[in-house]
Amino acid sequence: MQKEIESLLFQKKTKDQLIEETLTSLSGLLADAYTGEDVNELRKMLPEKIQVEDIGVKLKNVSLYLDSIDFPVPSIEVSIVMMLEIKEFEIGVYSIIYDTQGEQIDEILIID
Repeated sequence: MQKEIESLLFQKKTKDQLIEETLTSLSGLLADAYTGEDVNELRKMLPEKIQVEDIGVKLKNVSLYLDSIDFPVPSIEVSIVMMLEIKEFEIGVYSIIYDTQGEQIDEILIID
């Protein structure tokens, strides 16, 4: 049953490809914050005195929206938790919402 659902929702890109794209996007945001122009002003939202190498990531979830008031349906959300690796303290969550074609619909960044 899971394979059939995935074949309907992940039409052009696999779940793993969407996870990889989300990680790459987050990596780009962090690189810009620490070594680039920080156009999103992310650096001042992150805890002071931490460096990019102090931030670890782990997959939080891949959610499927079949009914939603916020996004066109069906859609797929890939969420990555950012954490301070030394203390395993959660810094925030980065999510990208995709349509079934694998195109980005929205991007969400929540810093705790």
